[in-house]
Parts: sequence; C-alpha cells; structure tokens
Amino acid sequence: MADGVRYEGRFINPEAYAAYLLGVEHEARGEFKEAQEAYLEAHTEDPDSAEVWARIGAVRCFSSEPSAGPAAGRAAFERGLELDPGYYGCYLERARCAERARDFPSALTDALAAVARRPQDEPANLLVARALEAQGKPAEARAWLEAYRSYHSATLDTERALEAARHPGSPAKAAPTSVDSSSMRSAAFAELRAGRAEHARQQAQIELEADPSNADAWIATLVACDALRDDACFDATISRLQTPTLSPSSTALGYLRELLARRAGVPVSF
Repeated sequence: MADGVRYEGRFINPEAYAAYLLGVEHEARGEFKEAQEAYLEAHTEDPDSAEVWARIGAVRCFSSEPSAGPAAGRAAFERGLELDPGYYGCYLERARCAERARDFPSALTDALAAVARRPQDEPANLLVARALEAQGKPAEARAWLEAYRSYHSATLDTERALEAARHPGSPAKAAPTSVDSSSMRSAAFAELRAGRAEHARQQAQIELEADPSNADAWIATLVACDALRDDACFDATISRLQTPTLSPSSTALGYLRELLARRAGVPVSF
C-alpha cells in the first residue's frame, strides 16, 4: 500500500533484504569488496532484482580491486537492464561510472535517460550538467541547471553548481573536511523514538527528496516503512538507494542492526 493505493509486487525474502542492507553499510564505508560480496548474496536470494545489479555495478566501478573497474561495472548494469529496462537506477549508476572513466558522452546519454525516468532527481540532473561542461558546453550546462532549479526545489549542491556555472572562474567555496560520524543527519529518528512512525516516514522522505544520498534519512525511511508494515513503501525505498556521501551515523547504524535482525530473524553485527 502506498498513498492509499495497493500495488502487487513480487515476494522478496528477508534474507535478500538482510544481505542487501549489509551491502549498503559496507558501501557507505567505502568497503567495496565486502559490499559486492553482500550484494551478490542478495542476488542469490533475489535473482530478479535490477536494483541489486545496479549496486553491484556501482561498487565494482568504484572499487580498486584488480578485477573491478568501469568495465566490470558496465557488465553488471547490463544485467540489471535486462531484468528491468526502465529502472532509472541502472542508468544513473552507469552514468556515474562513465563519468569516473572520463567517458563523458556516455555519461551524458545515461544521465539523460535517468532524468527521463525520474525528472526530479537532483544527482541525475547535476550529472547532466557536469557531462555537458566536461564536453566544452558551459552554456548548455548552465541552461540545464537554470531550468532544473526553476521547476524543482534546489539543495545546496544545486545552488553551488549554478553559482559556478553563472560565474565561471570564481573560486569555489571549500566543503567541510570532516563530519562527526556519530551525529544524526535525520530528524526522523526523534519521531521513531516517540513511536510516531508515520511522522517519521514523512520527515525522512522529505529529507531524502532534498538529498537522495543521505544514508540516515534512507535508513529512517526503511525503519518507518517496516514499522508501518508497508511493504510497498519498503520496496520503493530500497530501490532509491544512491551511494552515500557520508557513512551512516551511529544512531542510524543502531536502527539498521535492529531492522536487519528483525527482517532476517538473526542478530547482525558490523
């Protein structure tokens, strides 16, 4: 059930969820080898998941393992698109992988495909602008950002990208160099502690819309959906995962451990 509408989805067993979420934790920590192992276990339990192949492709692309790299990542994305040609996550992660390989034409093609499937997605729109800029098209990059900002609420990342596009050559503002990993980055946990699962879900979803890479908000959404016994919400949130820019806070990890134990039926430690 989502927004009052019931959707029939395929059954996904708890072991697949548990392995997937364990992969999320490893990926957030930059432990790409361990993340791939967990995602491959999730694939064994849920072989029809395009989302799992998107994550496998992402960690293969960014891993420093000899057998990994952009080529290995692209093979995984192809597997995912064979399962679900419309899944935007495979296009977005393949675009990010192409950008890492400095294959900007391919990055632009896949970023545009991701935007076509989810127009409001900020990372995909920012990637379109970066790919245009990298191909020597600064005017087109600025026009894209101006259009995106006029139709969708923008976060600090969009504002910074637009400022740089408007004033090329100006010194960029330095980003914070460190963040306390113990600090919560989602107000939804306070709602969860108070037993207000629906309020927690709404708050976490607002935070995810503002920053799709917020691992704390992503975990809080999963926990709230689980507490509400809303499997459609849980499945939709699983598919929204993007590689986090910061590892989950200690509070979020505590909730994730409890969620994994509840879904898998066994204690989990990491």
